[in-house]
Amino acid sequence: MIYSKFNQLIYFVITNEVDKKNACNMADLLLKEKLIPCVTFKNIESHFWWKGEINKSKEVQLIIKCKEDNIKKVCEKIYEYHSYEVPEIAYFPVSANKDYHDWVNSF
Repeated sequence: MIYSKFNQLIYFVITNEVDKKNACNMADLLLKEKLIPCVTFKNIESHFWWKGEINKSKEVQLIIKCKEDNIKKVCEKIYEYHSYEVPEIAYFPVSANKDYHDWVNSF
């Protein structure tokens, strides 16, 4: 059973950047424009096809929290300022507790 006080929707936007500097620049841009209240960083390693070859690279993953009303603007900013030619921009709704939901939605 999911209790209503823990079933408030917010959105996570996921993207990866080439390094911490670019990840911080992206986070600062979104934060300064008050499109988001929070970003979490995680060091990851990706294996992927690119231009006919398998590549491996260390990246920094950004988990960006935002309200539904700002999804479009957040994704557009990521696409515009991302360091990659083809950036990953994925978003999905997640359930959160009411206090956290209200904080995220205050931006």
